[in-house]
Amino acid sequence: MYFLVENCSYPKRLHGGNIWRACREFGGKPEEYLDFSSNINPLGPSPHALEAVKAALDWLWRYPDPDCRALKGALADYLGVPVEWLLPGNGTAELINLLVAALGIKRAVIPVPTFSEYAVSVTAWGGKVYTAPLLPEEDFRISLSHLTAVLPEADALFLCHPNNPTGHVVPREELAVLVEESARAGAFLVVDEAFLDFLPDRETLTTIGFLFGYRHVIVLCSLTKFFGLAGLRLGVLAAAPAVLAKIKAVVSPWNVNLLAQVAGAAAVADEEYINKTRQVVAIEREYLTKTLGGLPGVRAIPGTANFLLLDIRGTGLSTGMITRRLAEKRILVRDTSDFAGLEDGFIRVAVRLRSENRCLVEGLQAVLA
Repeated sequence: MYFLVENCSYPKRLHGGNIWRACREFGGKPEEYLDFSSNINPLGPSPHALEAVKAALDWLWRYPDPDCRALKGALADYLGVPVEWLLPGNGTAELINLLVAALGIKRAVIPVPTFSEYAVSVTAWGGKVYTAPLLPEEDFRISLSHLTAVLPEADALFLCHPNNPTGHVVPREELAVLVEESARAGAFLVVDEAFLDFLPDRETLTTIGFLFGYRHVIVLCSLTKFFGLAGLRLGVLAAAPAVLAKIKAVVSPWNVNLLAQVAGAAAVADEEYINKTRQVVAIEREYLTKTLGGLPGVRAIPGTANFLLLDIRGTGLSTGMITRRLAEKRILVRDTSDFAGLEDGFIRVAVRLRSENRCLVEGLQAVLA
């Protein structure tokens, strides 16, 4: 294991969920596709969120609350963080870019493969990225020793938790080590918990509790994934007030629209929806792990999130070939060959409802045959 200074500029932002591009390339209408390329709640938005959006339509002619007071109040209750410690944004991608700029992060440690926006933002603002390669023979698990060894050279460590696309979480005792070591090195620890809501033991795995003793810890949470609000774009950053003040200084006015504010506030208060989502995802993840992992030449990487990373190197087919053949069947999966640190031969699939998951299994069986 070693660290590599990345000099590339990460010019492309490639993500899943681009069903519009699939329609242009393969034909058909959006509703004809099963989208396993984006990791969104298979239940869709909370019914309470939909009701809140409908009720707010008559207010579209008004500006949204620039302070997001109702939304931050609901998020404070859900996350267990004071209102003054929260900054909502137009998705976590916006918040990542803002914190890099506001905090002057010029040298970042990032385990790879992971979400690309950390490196994109750091390099866009003239910084360098130190990548910590996660090895496939170790199921892409994070090595504490390698991360802590380079921390003295960095301004920040970015950690996706659970990691995208591998689905791994870092045990709390290891998180505590990273918190202490990053504090000792004088580096920010930025933990992206975009998918942590899908886990039933979220409260024991979250980094939120460390905020109160360590002002260098920053936690990102997404409402687009678990709460199914991808089309509205909504995320939140939690940090100590002194750190938050620097980031707020570069935020555009009205960066969170009216519908996103009311939908987010309603969604995080819907406990029935939250519990049902976790139950469905746990059952369907197990189903996909067994069925897809049982296909010839396919291995499911053990993970905990609402998606699976599949090692397809044993099939003899390239990633591009499999994703294209599935797309022709109106099934979209995530080609992960553009993830830094991940070679050709892996795809990521979201966990969806049983009828849809069966279609994925049958579609992949047909492609492999």
